[in-house]
Amino acid sequence: MAGFWSLSRPPGGSEPEAVAVGNDGQLEIPPTVQTISDPSAERRAWDAALAEAQSRPPDRNPAVPQPVSPAAPLPLEDVVSRVMPAVVLIETSSGRGSGFFVRPDTLVTNVHVVKDDGIVTLRRIDGTTASARVDRRSPEVDIAILKVMAPVAGQAVIPMGTADMLRPGQEVFTIGSALGTLQNSVTRGIVSGVRRSGRATLVQTDAAANPGNSGGPLLDRRGVAIGITTLGYRDQQGLNFAVAIDHARAILDGRSPGPIAAPLAMNELKTLTPAVPSESERRLDAGQRAFLAAAARVSSMADTLDQEWKRFRQSCYTAEIPGSFSHEWLVMLSPRPVTASQVSAGSCAAFLAAFQHEANRARSDMRTALEEARRAGVLPGVVRDTLRASRLEFDGWDR
Repeated sequence: MAGFWSLSRPPGGSEPEAVAVGNDGQLEIPPTVQTISDPSAERRAWDAALAEAQSRPPDRNPAVPQPVSPAAPLPLEDVVSRVMPAVVLIETSSGRGSGFFVRPDTLVTNVHVVKDDGIVTLRRIDGTTASARVDRRSPEVDIAILKVMAPVAGQAVIPMGTADMLRPGQEVFTIGSALGTLQNSVTRGIVSGVRRSGRATLVQTDAAANPGNSGGPLLDRRGVAIGITTLGYRDQQGLNFAVAIDHARAILDGRSPGPIAAPLAMNELKTLTPAVPSESERRLDAGQRAFLAAAARVSSMADTLDQEWKRFRQSCYTAEIPGSFSHEWLVMLSPRPVTASQVSAGSCAAFLAAFQHEANRARSDMRTALEEARRAGVLPGVVRDTLRASRLEFDGWDR
């Protein structure tokens, strides 16, 4: 013990100085206390820095570490440019709508855009076209899945998000073929709410949805699809709806596209209908109405000509008419019409010439109506049924 005592005492036999505790709770090491005999240069530098730090008064207002700021979001025009090549114009037998790629060989659109077609034409923003088949339909949520015949390398796709966490006021934008001709038009708005119509969960937005936008994507600020533009209210501003993209995800995964959970209270909108028609529906409806009106006019003209033809047959021409016609005078528009040399002398030749003129006028009116019906996409079956109902079946209208 005597030896231990001597080793613990400093030279000169005096008592060691007490180690004090400062106000900041740190040990204050007196400069006379040697903690390590013969320290290395590295250790001496460390001890010197520690002593200097301990000799400074405590900082009463220490700096608070600032969080690292996340990367700034891309400008909207950059986001639009990135997703634009994934949106296409869809051409069908009944009109036009929109759609978008979610996989290099897979697109999403509305059932009411493709209707009963099995094959549709896709027109990309660069003007190139491709064929796609309708792979699946879910009328209860108005979603159709298309598969392209020949996927192109590097095809742009739009990632699918969810409508489950949407909040009112969240910024969104849409891309679609407004009026069926203004391809890849962009409109911007906000989420107004989340609703339910039957089994479909709908995202309500004030982003303008014009005819022809049906089937196009509703996207969030990052360019992620959260819905499929599908309907709105006619003559109402800022009241448009998109089917939640979650339904499309379920269909692609082979699951039921039933209602999804949503953070907002949803109302049953059982009276909600696609009151804003797609461009194809609008053109088809107008074309059908125009053709019905034209057929009615020609039918009325045909009835008048029937009376004139009856008088002509009694006075000028009694031979058998070659062929069978819904209106006998249609023989005048056939390859073997009645000629002046076949009728009685006198005024019959002049009567025949006047009748030929009226028959040609009826043919001109019907030819124009048939051409406009074809341009409007009126189905051949509708044309055929209309002609049959009007007693205007004749293969020489276009001759």
